Amino acid sequence: MLELTGKRMIFLFTVVFPLLFLAAAVLLGSGICIVLPLMIWIGIAIVMLYLPTTSKD
Repeated sequence: MLELTGKRMIFLFTVVFPLLFLAAAVLLGSGICIVLPLMIWIGIAIVMLYLPTTSKD
């Protein structure tokens, strides 16, 4: 069985779920009020995952 450890859980909540929600919203023809927050969520998640790796210089 798949164990959801810390890094996998963070990746799941920050990348996988928003992309699934975005795909469902686009396929179901949702309005901009649903699509825009999902795109913002994905953008913030990418920044949050990228910043800790670049600040270890």
